[in-house]
Amino acid sequence: MNTTFLTAMILFLTGLFIRYQISRRRFNRRGIGGLQQFPTYGRFIFTMAVERIIFFIGTLCLLTGLVLLAVAGFNHFKF
Repeated sequence: MNTTFLTAMILFLTGLFIRYQISRRRFNRRGIGGLQQFPTYGRFIFTMAVERIIFFIGTLCLLTGLVLLAVAGFNHFKF
């Protein structure tokens, strides 16, 4: 198996997993009114900042995996 393909799949799946976990945490924090609930304002700021950074990293992993999958596909099918 090609290392580019393997790396692409690992990055793609990691990106999907990170985005899923962050979205799941956000969903589980929702109350009956549909708003996220935090015990303190400081916890809200810290949690949202960290989640945005990790969500962005997950998106980068996802996009990098897709680009590497495209590169692996083009290398596999030589014209």
